[in-house]
Amino acid sequence: MNSDKGDIQQRGDAPLLISIVGPTAVGKTGLSIALAKALSAEIVSADSRQFYRGIPIGTAQPTAQERTEAPHHFVDFLSLEEEYSAGRFAAEAVDWLQGHFDERASQGLQPVAIMVGGSGLYTQAVQDGFDDIPADPAIRAALNAQHASEGLLPLLEELARLDPEHRKTVDPANPHRVIRALEVCRSSGQTYTALRKQHSEKRQCLAGGWSRSEGRPWDTLTIGLGAPREFLHSRINVRTEQMIENGWLEEARQVMHMRHVNALRTVGYPPLFEVLEGSMEMDTAIRRIQETTRQFARRQLTWFHRQPCVHWVDARHPEQAEELVQNFLRDGRI
Repeated sequence: MNSDKGDIQQRGDAPLLISIVGPTAVGKTGLSIALAKALSAEIVSADSRQFYRGIPIGTAQPTAQERTEAPHHFVDFLSLEEEYSAGRFAAEAVDWLQGHFDERASQGLQPVAIMVGGSGLYTQAVQDGFDDIPADPAIRAALNAQHASEGLLPLLEELARLDPEHRKTVDPANPHRVIRALEVCRSSGQTYTALRKQHSEKRQCLAGGWSRSEGRPWDTLTIGLGAPREFLHSRINVRTEQMIENGWLEEARQVMHMRHVNALRTVGYPPLFEVLEGSMEMDTAIRRIQETTRQFARRQLTWFHRQPCVHWVDARHPEQAEELVQNFLRDGRI
C-alpha cells in the first residue's frame, strides 16, 4: 500500500467515486440509497450475483421501490446463462463512469457516483484495473474438463497447494472462480493472490483519506460497513427467513431447470433445489442457507480487511458513514 505521509493533499476537481463495501446483509444497499438521495447521485452495483435476471429475491437485488429512490446500474441485466467476468465488468463500468462524470460536469453538477457491492474482485477491478491478469484458454479448457470428470474437490486441493491464501477466501461452491484462479496460477507460475496484490498496490492512499489508482481519472473514497459478529449473524438469519417468506422457493422453482449454470451455484439455491426435489426438509434448508451465508460473509470480510484505504463504519450507525461522506465533500479530508 502506498501512502502519502506528508501534509493533507488537496483533491482538486477530479471526479469522486464513493465505494461502499462490506459483507452480505450488513446494510450496504440502504446506505448507498441514503447517500445517493443526499447527493443526487447514481449507483453502480458491483455485486456479481445481482447482475442476473430472474433471481431478484435470492440475490437481494434492490427492490423496484428502492430503484425509484435512486438510479441503479448493472443490476438485473444478464441472462442466467451468460458468463460475466470481473474484467468485462470493469471495462463496462469504467466506460459508464467516465461518461457519467463528464455528463454531470457539463451540467454544472458535482461529478460523483456511488459503487456498492460485496464482490471484492469486481470492486477492485473497477478501482485498480484488472486487464493484465494472465489468461490461457487451453489451460481453462483443461480445468473445465477436469471439473466435469472429477468434480471440484481435486481443483480445490490444487488451489490449496498453489495459492493457500486465496483458497481461504474463494467461494468453494463457485467452480468458475476456482478455475479462474488455477488458470492464473498454472499459466503465470505466480499465485493469484500475488497478482491481485500488484493491482491493489496501484492504489495510492493519500493523506486526507482518499485514494487514487493508476489509469483511473477519478479519486475514490472507500467506506467499509462492518458490524459485530452477533449483529451480522442475526441480520443474516432474519433476512434469510424474510426471503423465504417473500417467495424465494417459488423463484428457485422457476429457474430449477437451469440449475447447472454458474449463476445458480450461489448461496441458497442448491439447498432450495433439494427441497423442491424432496431430498431436504425446508427447516434444514433454511439452516443450511444461514450457515453458508455466514461463511460467505466471513470470506468477504477477510477480503476487504486486506484492501488498502478502507474507512470502516459500524453498520449499527450508518448515519456516521453519511456524515463522514458529507464532511469529506465539504473539507476534502476525513
